[in-house]
Amino acid sequence: MAVVERGDQLGVELERQISKLEANEAGVRAGDAEALHKFRVATRRSRALLRPCAGVDELQRELRWLSDLLGPVRDLDVLIEHVQGLVEQLGDDRAGGEEIVAALEAQRDGARTELIAALDSERYTKLLDRFRNDIALVGENDRAHLVSLARRELKRLQQAYAALGPNPPDDELHRVRIKAKRTRYAAELAGKPLTKLADAAKRLQDAIGVHQDAVVAEARVRQVAKGRSLLAAGRIVEREGERRREVRARLPKVWKRLERAAAKAF
Repeated sequence: MAVVERGDQLGVELERQISKLEANEAGVRAGDAEALHKFRVATRRSRALLRPCAGVDELQRELRWLSDLLGPVRDLDVLIEHVQGLVEQLGDDRAGGEEIVAALEAQRDGARTELIAALDSERYTKLLDRFRNDIALVGENDRAHLVSLARRELKRLQQAYAALGPNPPDDELHRVRIKAKRTRYAAELAGKPLTKLADAAKRLQDAIGVHQDAVVAEARVRQVAKGRSLLAAGRIVEREGERRREVRARLPKVWKRLERAAAKAF
């Protein structure tokens, strides 16, 4: 689907996202990890862009359904690649590590089967049709309005970060990451005046993303470990703990960069 020429940036960006869904669907079906990544990003970005729009609640729910199916496959793609790298360094425990990788691959196969079934369903076809139709409901947005939306997302991010204690739970950090992502998308949509804010929000999102990857890796490895893979699992879990601690140690510095960018933007 070609991107339709429109006068409003939000509508143009939504057209671009549905085009990315359509362009990468074949790759997702073929098991292409990069196509899946692009497909998932388009889904997540669409949800973020639609948040301030009225009359698209059903579309949001359907995009959430799709996102919930994409997430496990993508997370396991990333995790398997990461764990494979660690397994190569395990020496005598490598055989146990390979059992962990095999168990994770089996989980990914199951999640991928479920995803492909969803893409074959009438529900997915209707989602695409609804997306095309609902884009017409999005009104024109001038630059000032887009900047205002970005400011609102930034405020929510700042409030969430301020509420963090000295050693916040993993899920609270993950919520901050989600708000950083929404701030980034909104700032990117507003364009040049907020470019540095978008970049700073992306750095924060990426940093906490590494932390979340470590959280997921630890949980998944603990789940599948058994028998002779227990020693390998223990060593992998230890390294994931180190990744989490490293992110937490440098997070204040990443946050200060965002605050400086925010101060210049507004």
